Amino acid sequence: MESKGGYLAEDVLIEILSRMSVKSLLQFRCVCKFWKNLIDSPAFISIHLQHNNNKDNAHLVVHYYDDNRDLWDIVLFPDKMLTVPTYHNMDLSFSAYNLVGGPINGIFCLCDKRERIGLWNPATRAFRALPLCRTKLFPRDWIPCHCGFGFGLDPTSDDYKVVWIRRFDDGEPAKWGPWMDPIHVAVYTLSTDSWKDFKGDAPDTYCLNSLIESCYDSYLNGVYYWWSTHGKLVLFDMGKEEFREIEGPPLIHQDSAYEILALYSGSIALIYSHSQVPLDSWESAEQSSVALWVLMEEEGMGYWIKQLNIGPLHGMMKPVGVWKNDEVFVETTPGHLLLYNPNTQRVLKDLQILGHRTHSCCLHLLIYTESLLSVHGKGEPGEYKNPSGVIKLPRSFF
Repeated sequence: MESKGGYLAEDVLIEILSRMSVKSLLQFRCVCKFWKNLIDSPAFISIHLQHNNNKDNAHLVVHYYDDNRDLWDIVLFPDKMLTVPTYHNMDLSFSAYNLVGGPINGIFCLCDKRERIGLWNPATRAFRALPLCRTKLFPRDWIPCHCGFGFGLDPTSDDYKVVWIRRFDDGEPAKWGPWMDPIHVAVYTLSTDSWKDFKGDAPDTYCLNSLIESCYDSYLNGVYYWWSTHGKLVLFDMGKEEFREIEGPPLIHQDSAYEILALYSGSIALIYSHSQVPLDSWESAEQSSVALWVLMEEEGMGYWIKQLNIGPLHGMMKPVGVWKNDEVFVETTPGHLLLYNPNTQRVLKDLQILGHRTHSCCLHLLIYTESLLSVHGKGEPGEYKNPSGVIKLPRSFF
């Protein structure tokens, strides 16, 4: 059947367009009304996502804080060889720690210390600020402090959700320390554009106060994962809206240890590194070793398998994530990002992008796949910006 869009049959046209980049598709929307309606249709957006949502089409995104310039940078590597970085200044001119969740199907969730959250699709340059998260469970003068933040997709409803864990400080000296401050958990749902208090069973206060924010995406198959400093994995099921806990692997806990979660071969993994010196010391880091443990689950029970041993490596600060073919990114003492092959024990690439940094925690490494999905939710029209423009978030948000 000949298409209204030209001489190609419609199914052939869809097959060709679905393999194009988002930048090209945004330009093709101007060809004619038929092409615009086709590219904007939910069916085509879904087909395009299916074709692009794989490891071969993934891009590396590094989000880090530059001390010299007092701002956060996003670095996107559009090519598969990691050779041509593109810098995107987010105009964050304050020194607060900034959080990036996701990406989930090409959409990021951003959160700042001033409790403002937004959804961002860098491919379409669309941004949506979420409503502020309020609660009446504590007096208004109590100070909320961030503990954990998770962004994911509810597979039962195909709806985006944000789970936010905060402790509340009344300003008085705590008898047992901040680890025992009361905890509040809230869940945001995109389809209703609203927050609600979580009223189900949750891990104890001490556990939720000791969550570690992952430097890597730790969402998988409808579940968001955090690592707790007392050796447990904390899970939140986006569909059931339930917490679970799983005991961690048998680690040797010490002051110089560093632990983060990552995705490894389609599973959640714990990357554990230890050194003879504190890992927040840029000048004195010497020999560091890394072990990678993979979480396996059967019938609701979790157990760990040690998959990799790396090192010891001279000058390695910490591991920060996993790339294609199970290669590992490590951060070195000068502030460089290296790509390391654990099988050959060789450094494959020095990305040299981190600038001057003294805060070892201010680095996120994310794997990103482009999509046309709207930040306004399922079935809602998208917002498309000039594809040749610079990606910037609205200054009013920050």
